[in-house]
Formats: sequence, C-alpha cells, structure tokens
Amino acid sequence: MEKESLGKYIAAIYRNSQSIISKKLQDYGIGSGQHDFFYVISKNEGITQKELSNILNIGKATTAKAVKSLLEGGYIIREKNMEDKRFNRLYLTEKGKQIAPIINSTFKEMIEIYANGFLEEEYIHILNSLKKILNNVYNVKKRMEGDE
Repeated sequence: MEKESLGKYIAAIYRNSQSIISKKLQDYGIGSGQHDFFYVISKNEGITQKELSNILNIGKATTAKAVKSLLEGGYIIREKNMEDKRFNRLYLTEKGKQIAPIINSTFKEMIEIYANGFLEEEYIHILNSLKKILNNVYNVKKRMEGDE
C-alpha cells in the first residue's frame, strides 16, 4: 500500500493557522510572516538573530527580513551584545510589550485548537512524531546543501 503524503496536511494546517492568526491580529500591524518571530522574541528577550533562526528552523535571510519589519514597525529594538560586539540582541519596545500579551494569548489559543479532541498522551505523541519528521527533513536538507 502506498503511503499518503503528510506534506499536504502539514501545509494545509500551516496555511489555515496563519490565516487564523492573521485575522486575529490584523489590527496590530504585524504581518503574517512576522507573528512567529515576534512570539519567540517576546518569550526570549535578548535573543540573537542566529538563535531566532535556529529556534524557528528558518534561514538567516528570512529571519533578517522579518526582524527588519518588526524594527520598522517599532515593535523591537536591536542592541549590541556587550560581551561580543559582533552580535546584536533583540528586545521588545514599549509598543511591543503592549501587544505581546495579545499575541501570546493568540498562540496559546492556537495550541488549544491543535490539541482539541486529543488526550494529553496523544498530543504529546503527535508532537514527538512531528519533531521526528522535521528532523528527518532537516537532515536531508543539510546533506543536500553540503553537496552543492
């Protein structure tokens, strides 16, 4: 029996999730590609762009673009790292701190939507399975990039 593709479901979940988040946050001026970045920065103030990319499993160029938008929107600031001047650290501005609870509650709500109808053990199993799939895909991607 041929295995059904997980990709179409993962992509559909992502697209629909982004649509819900964008709709809920449309009045705050943060674009759909920036919600995840803002959320991670709000939970890890003082994070570097490299750390941000690693947490989100996203390339440096995409992270730089999102950070630039959040800077221009006045939601975050970039400060030189005093221990290592080569790196900048990202922090929320007052404007960012004002909307952080709204964004955080929206992300919490999305987790509740994802978990709806699952027992705790089932949800943990799904999460672990998705992490394993991500790791599989990431390892193949790294090998392919090494071949270039």
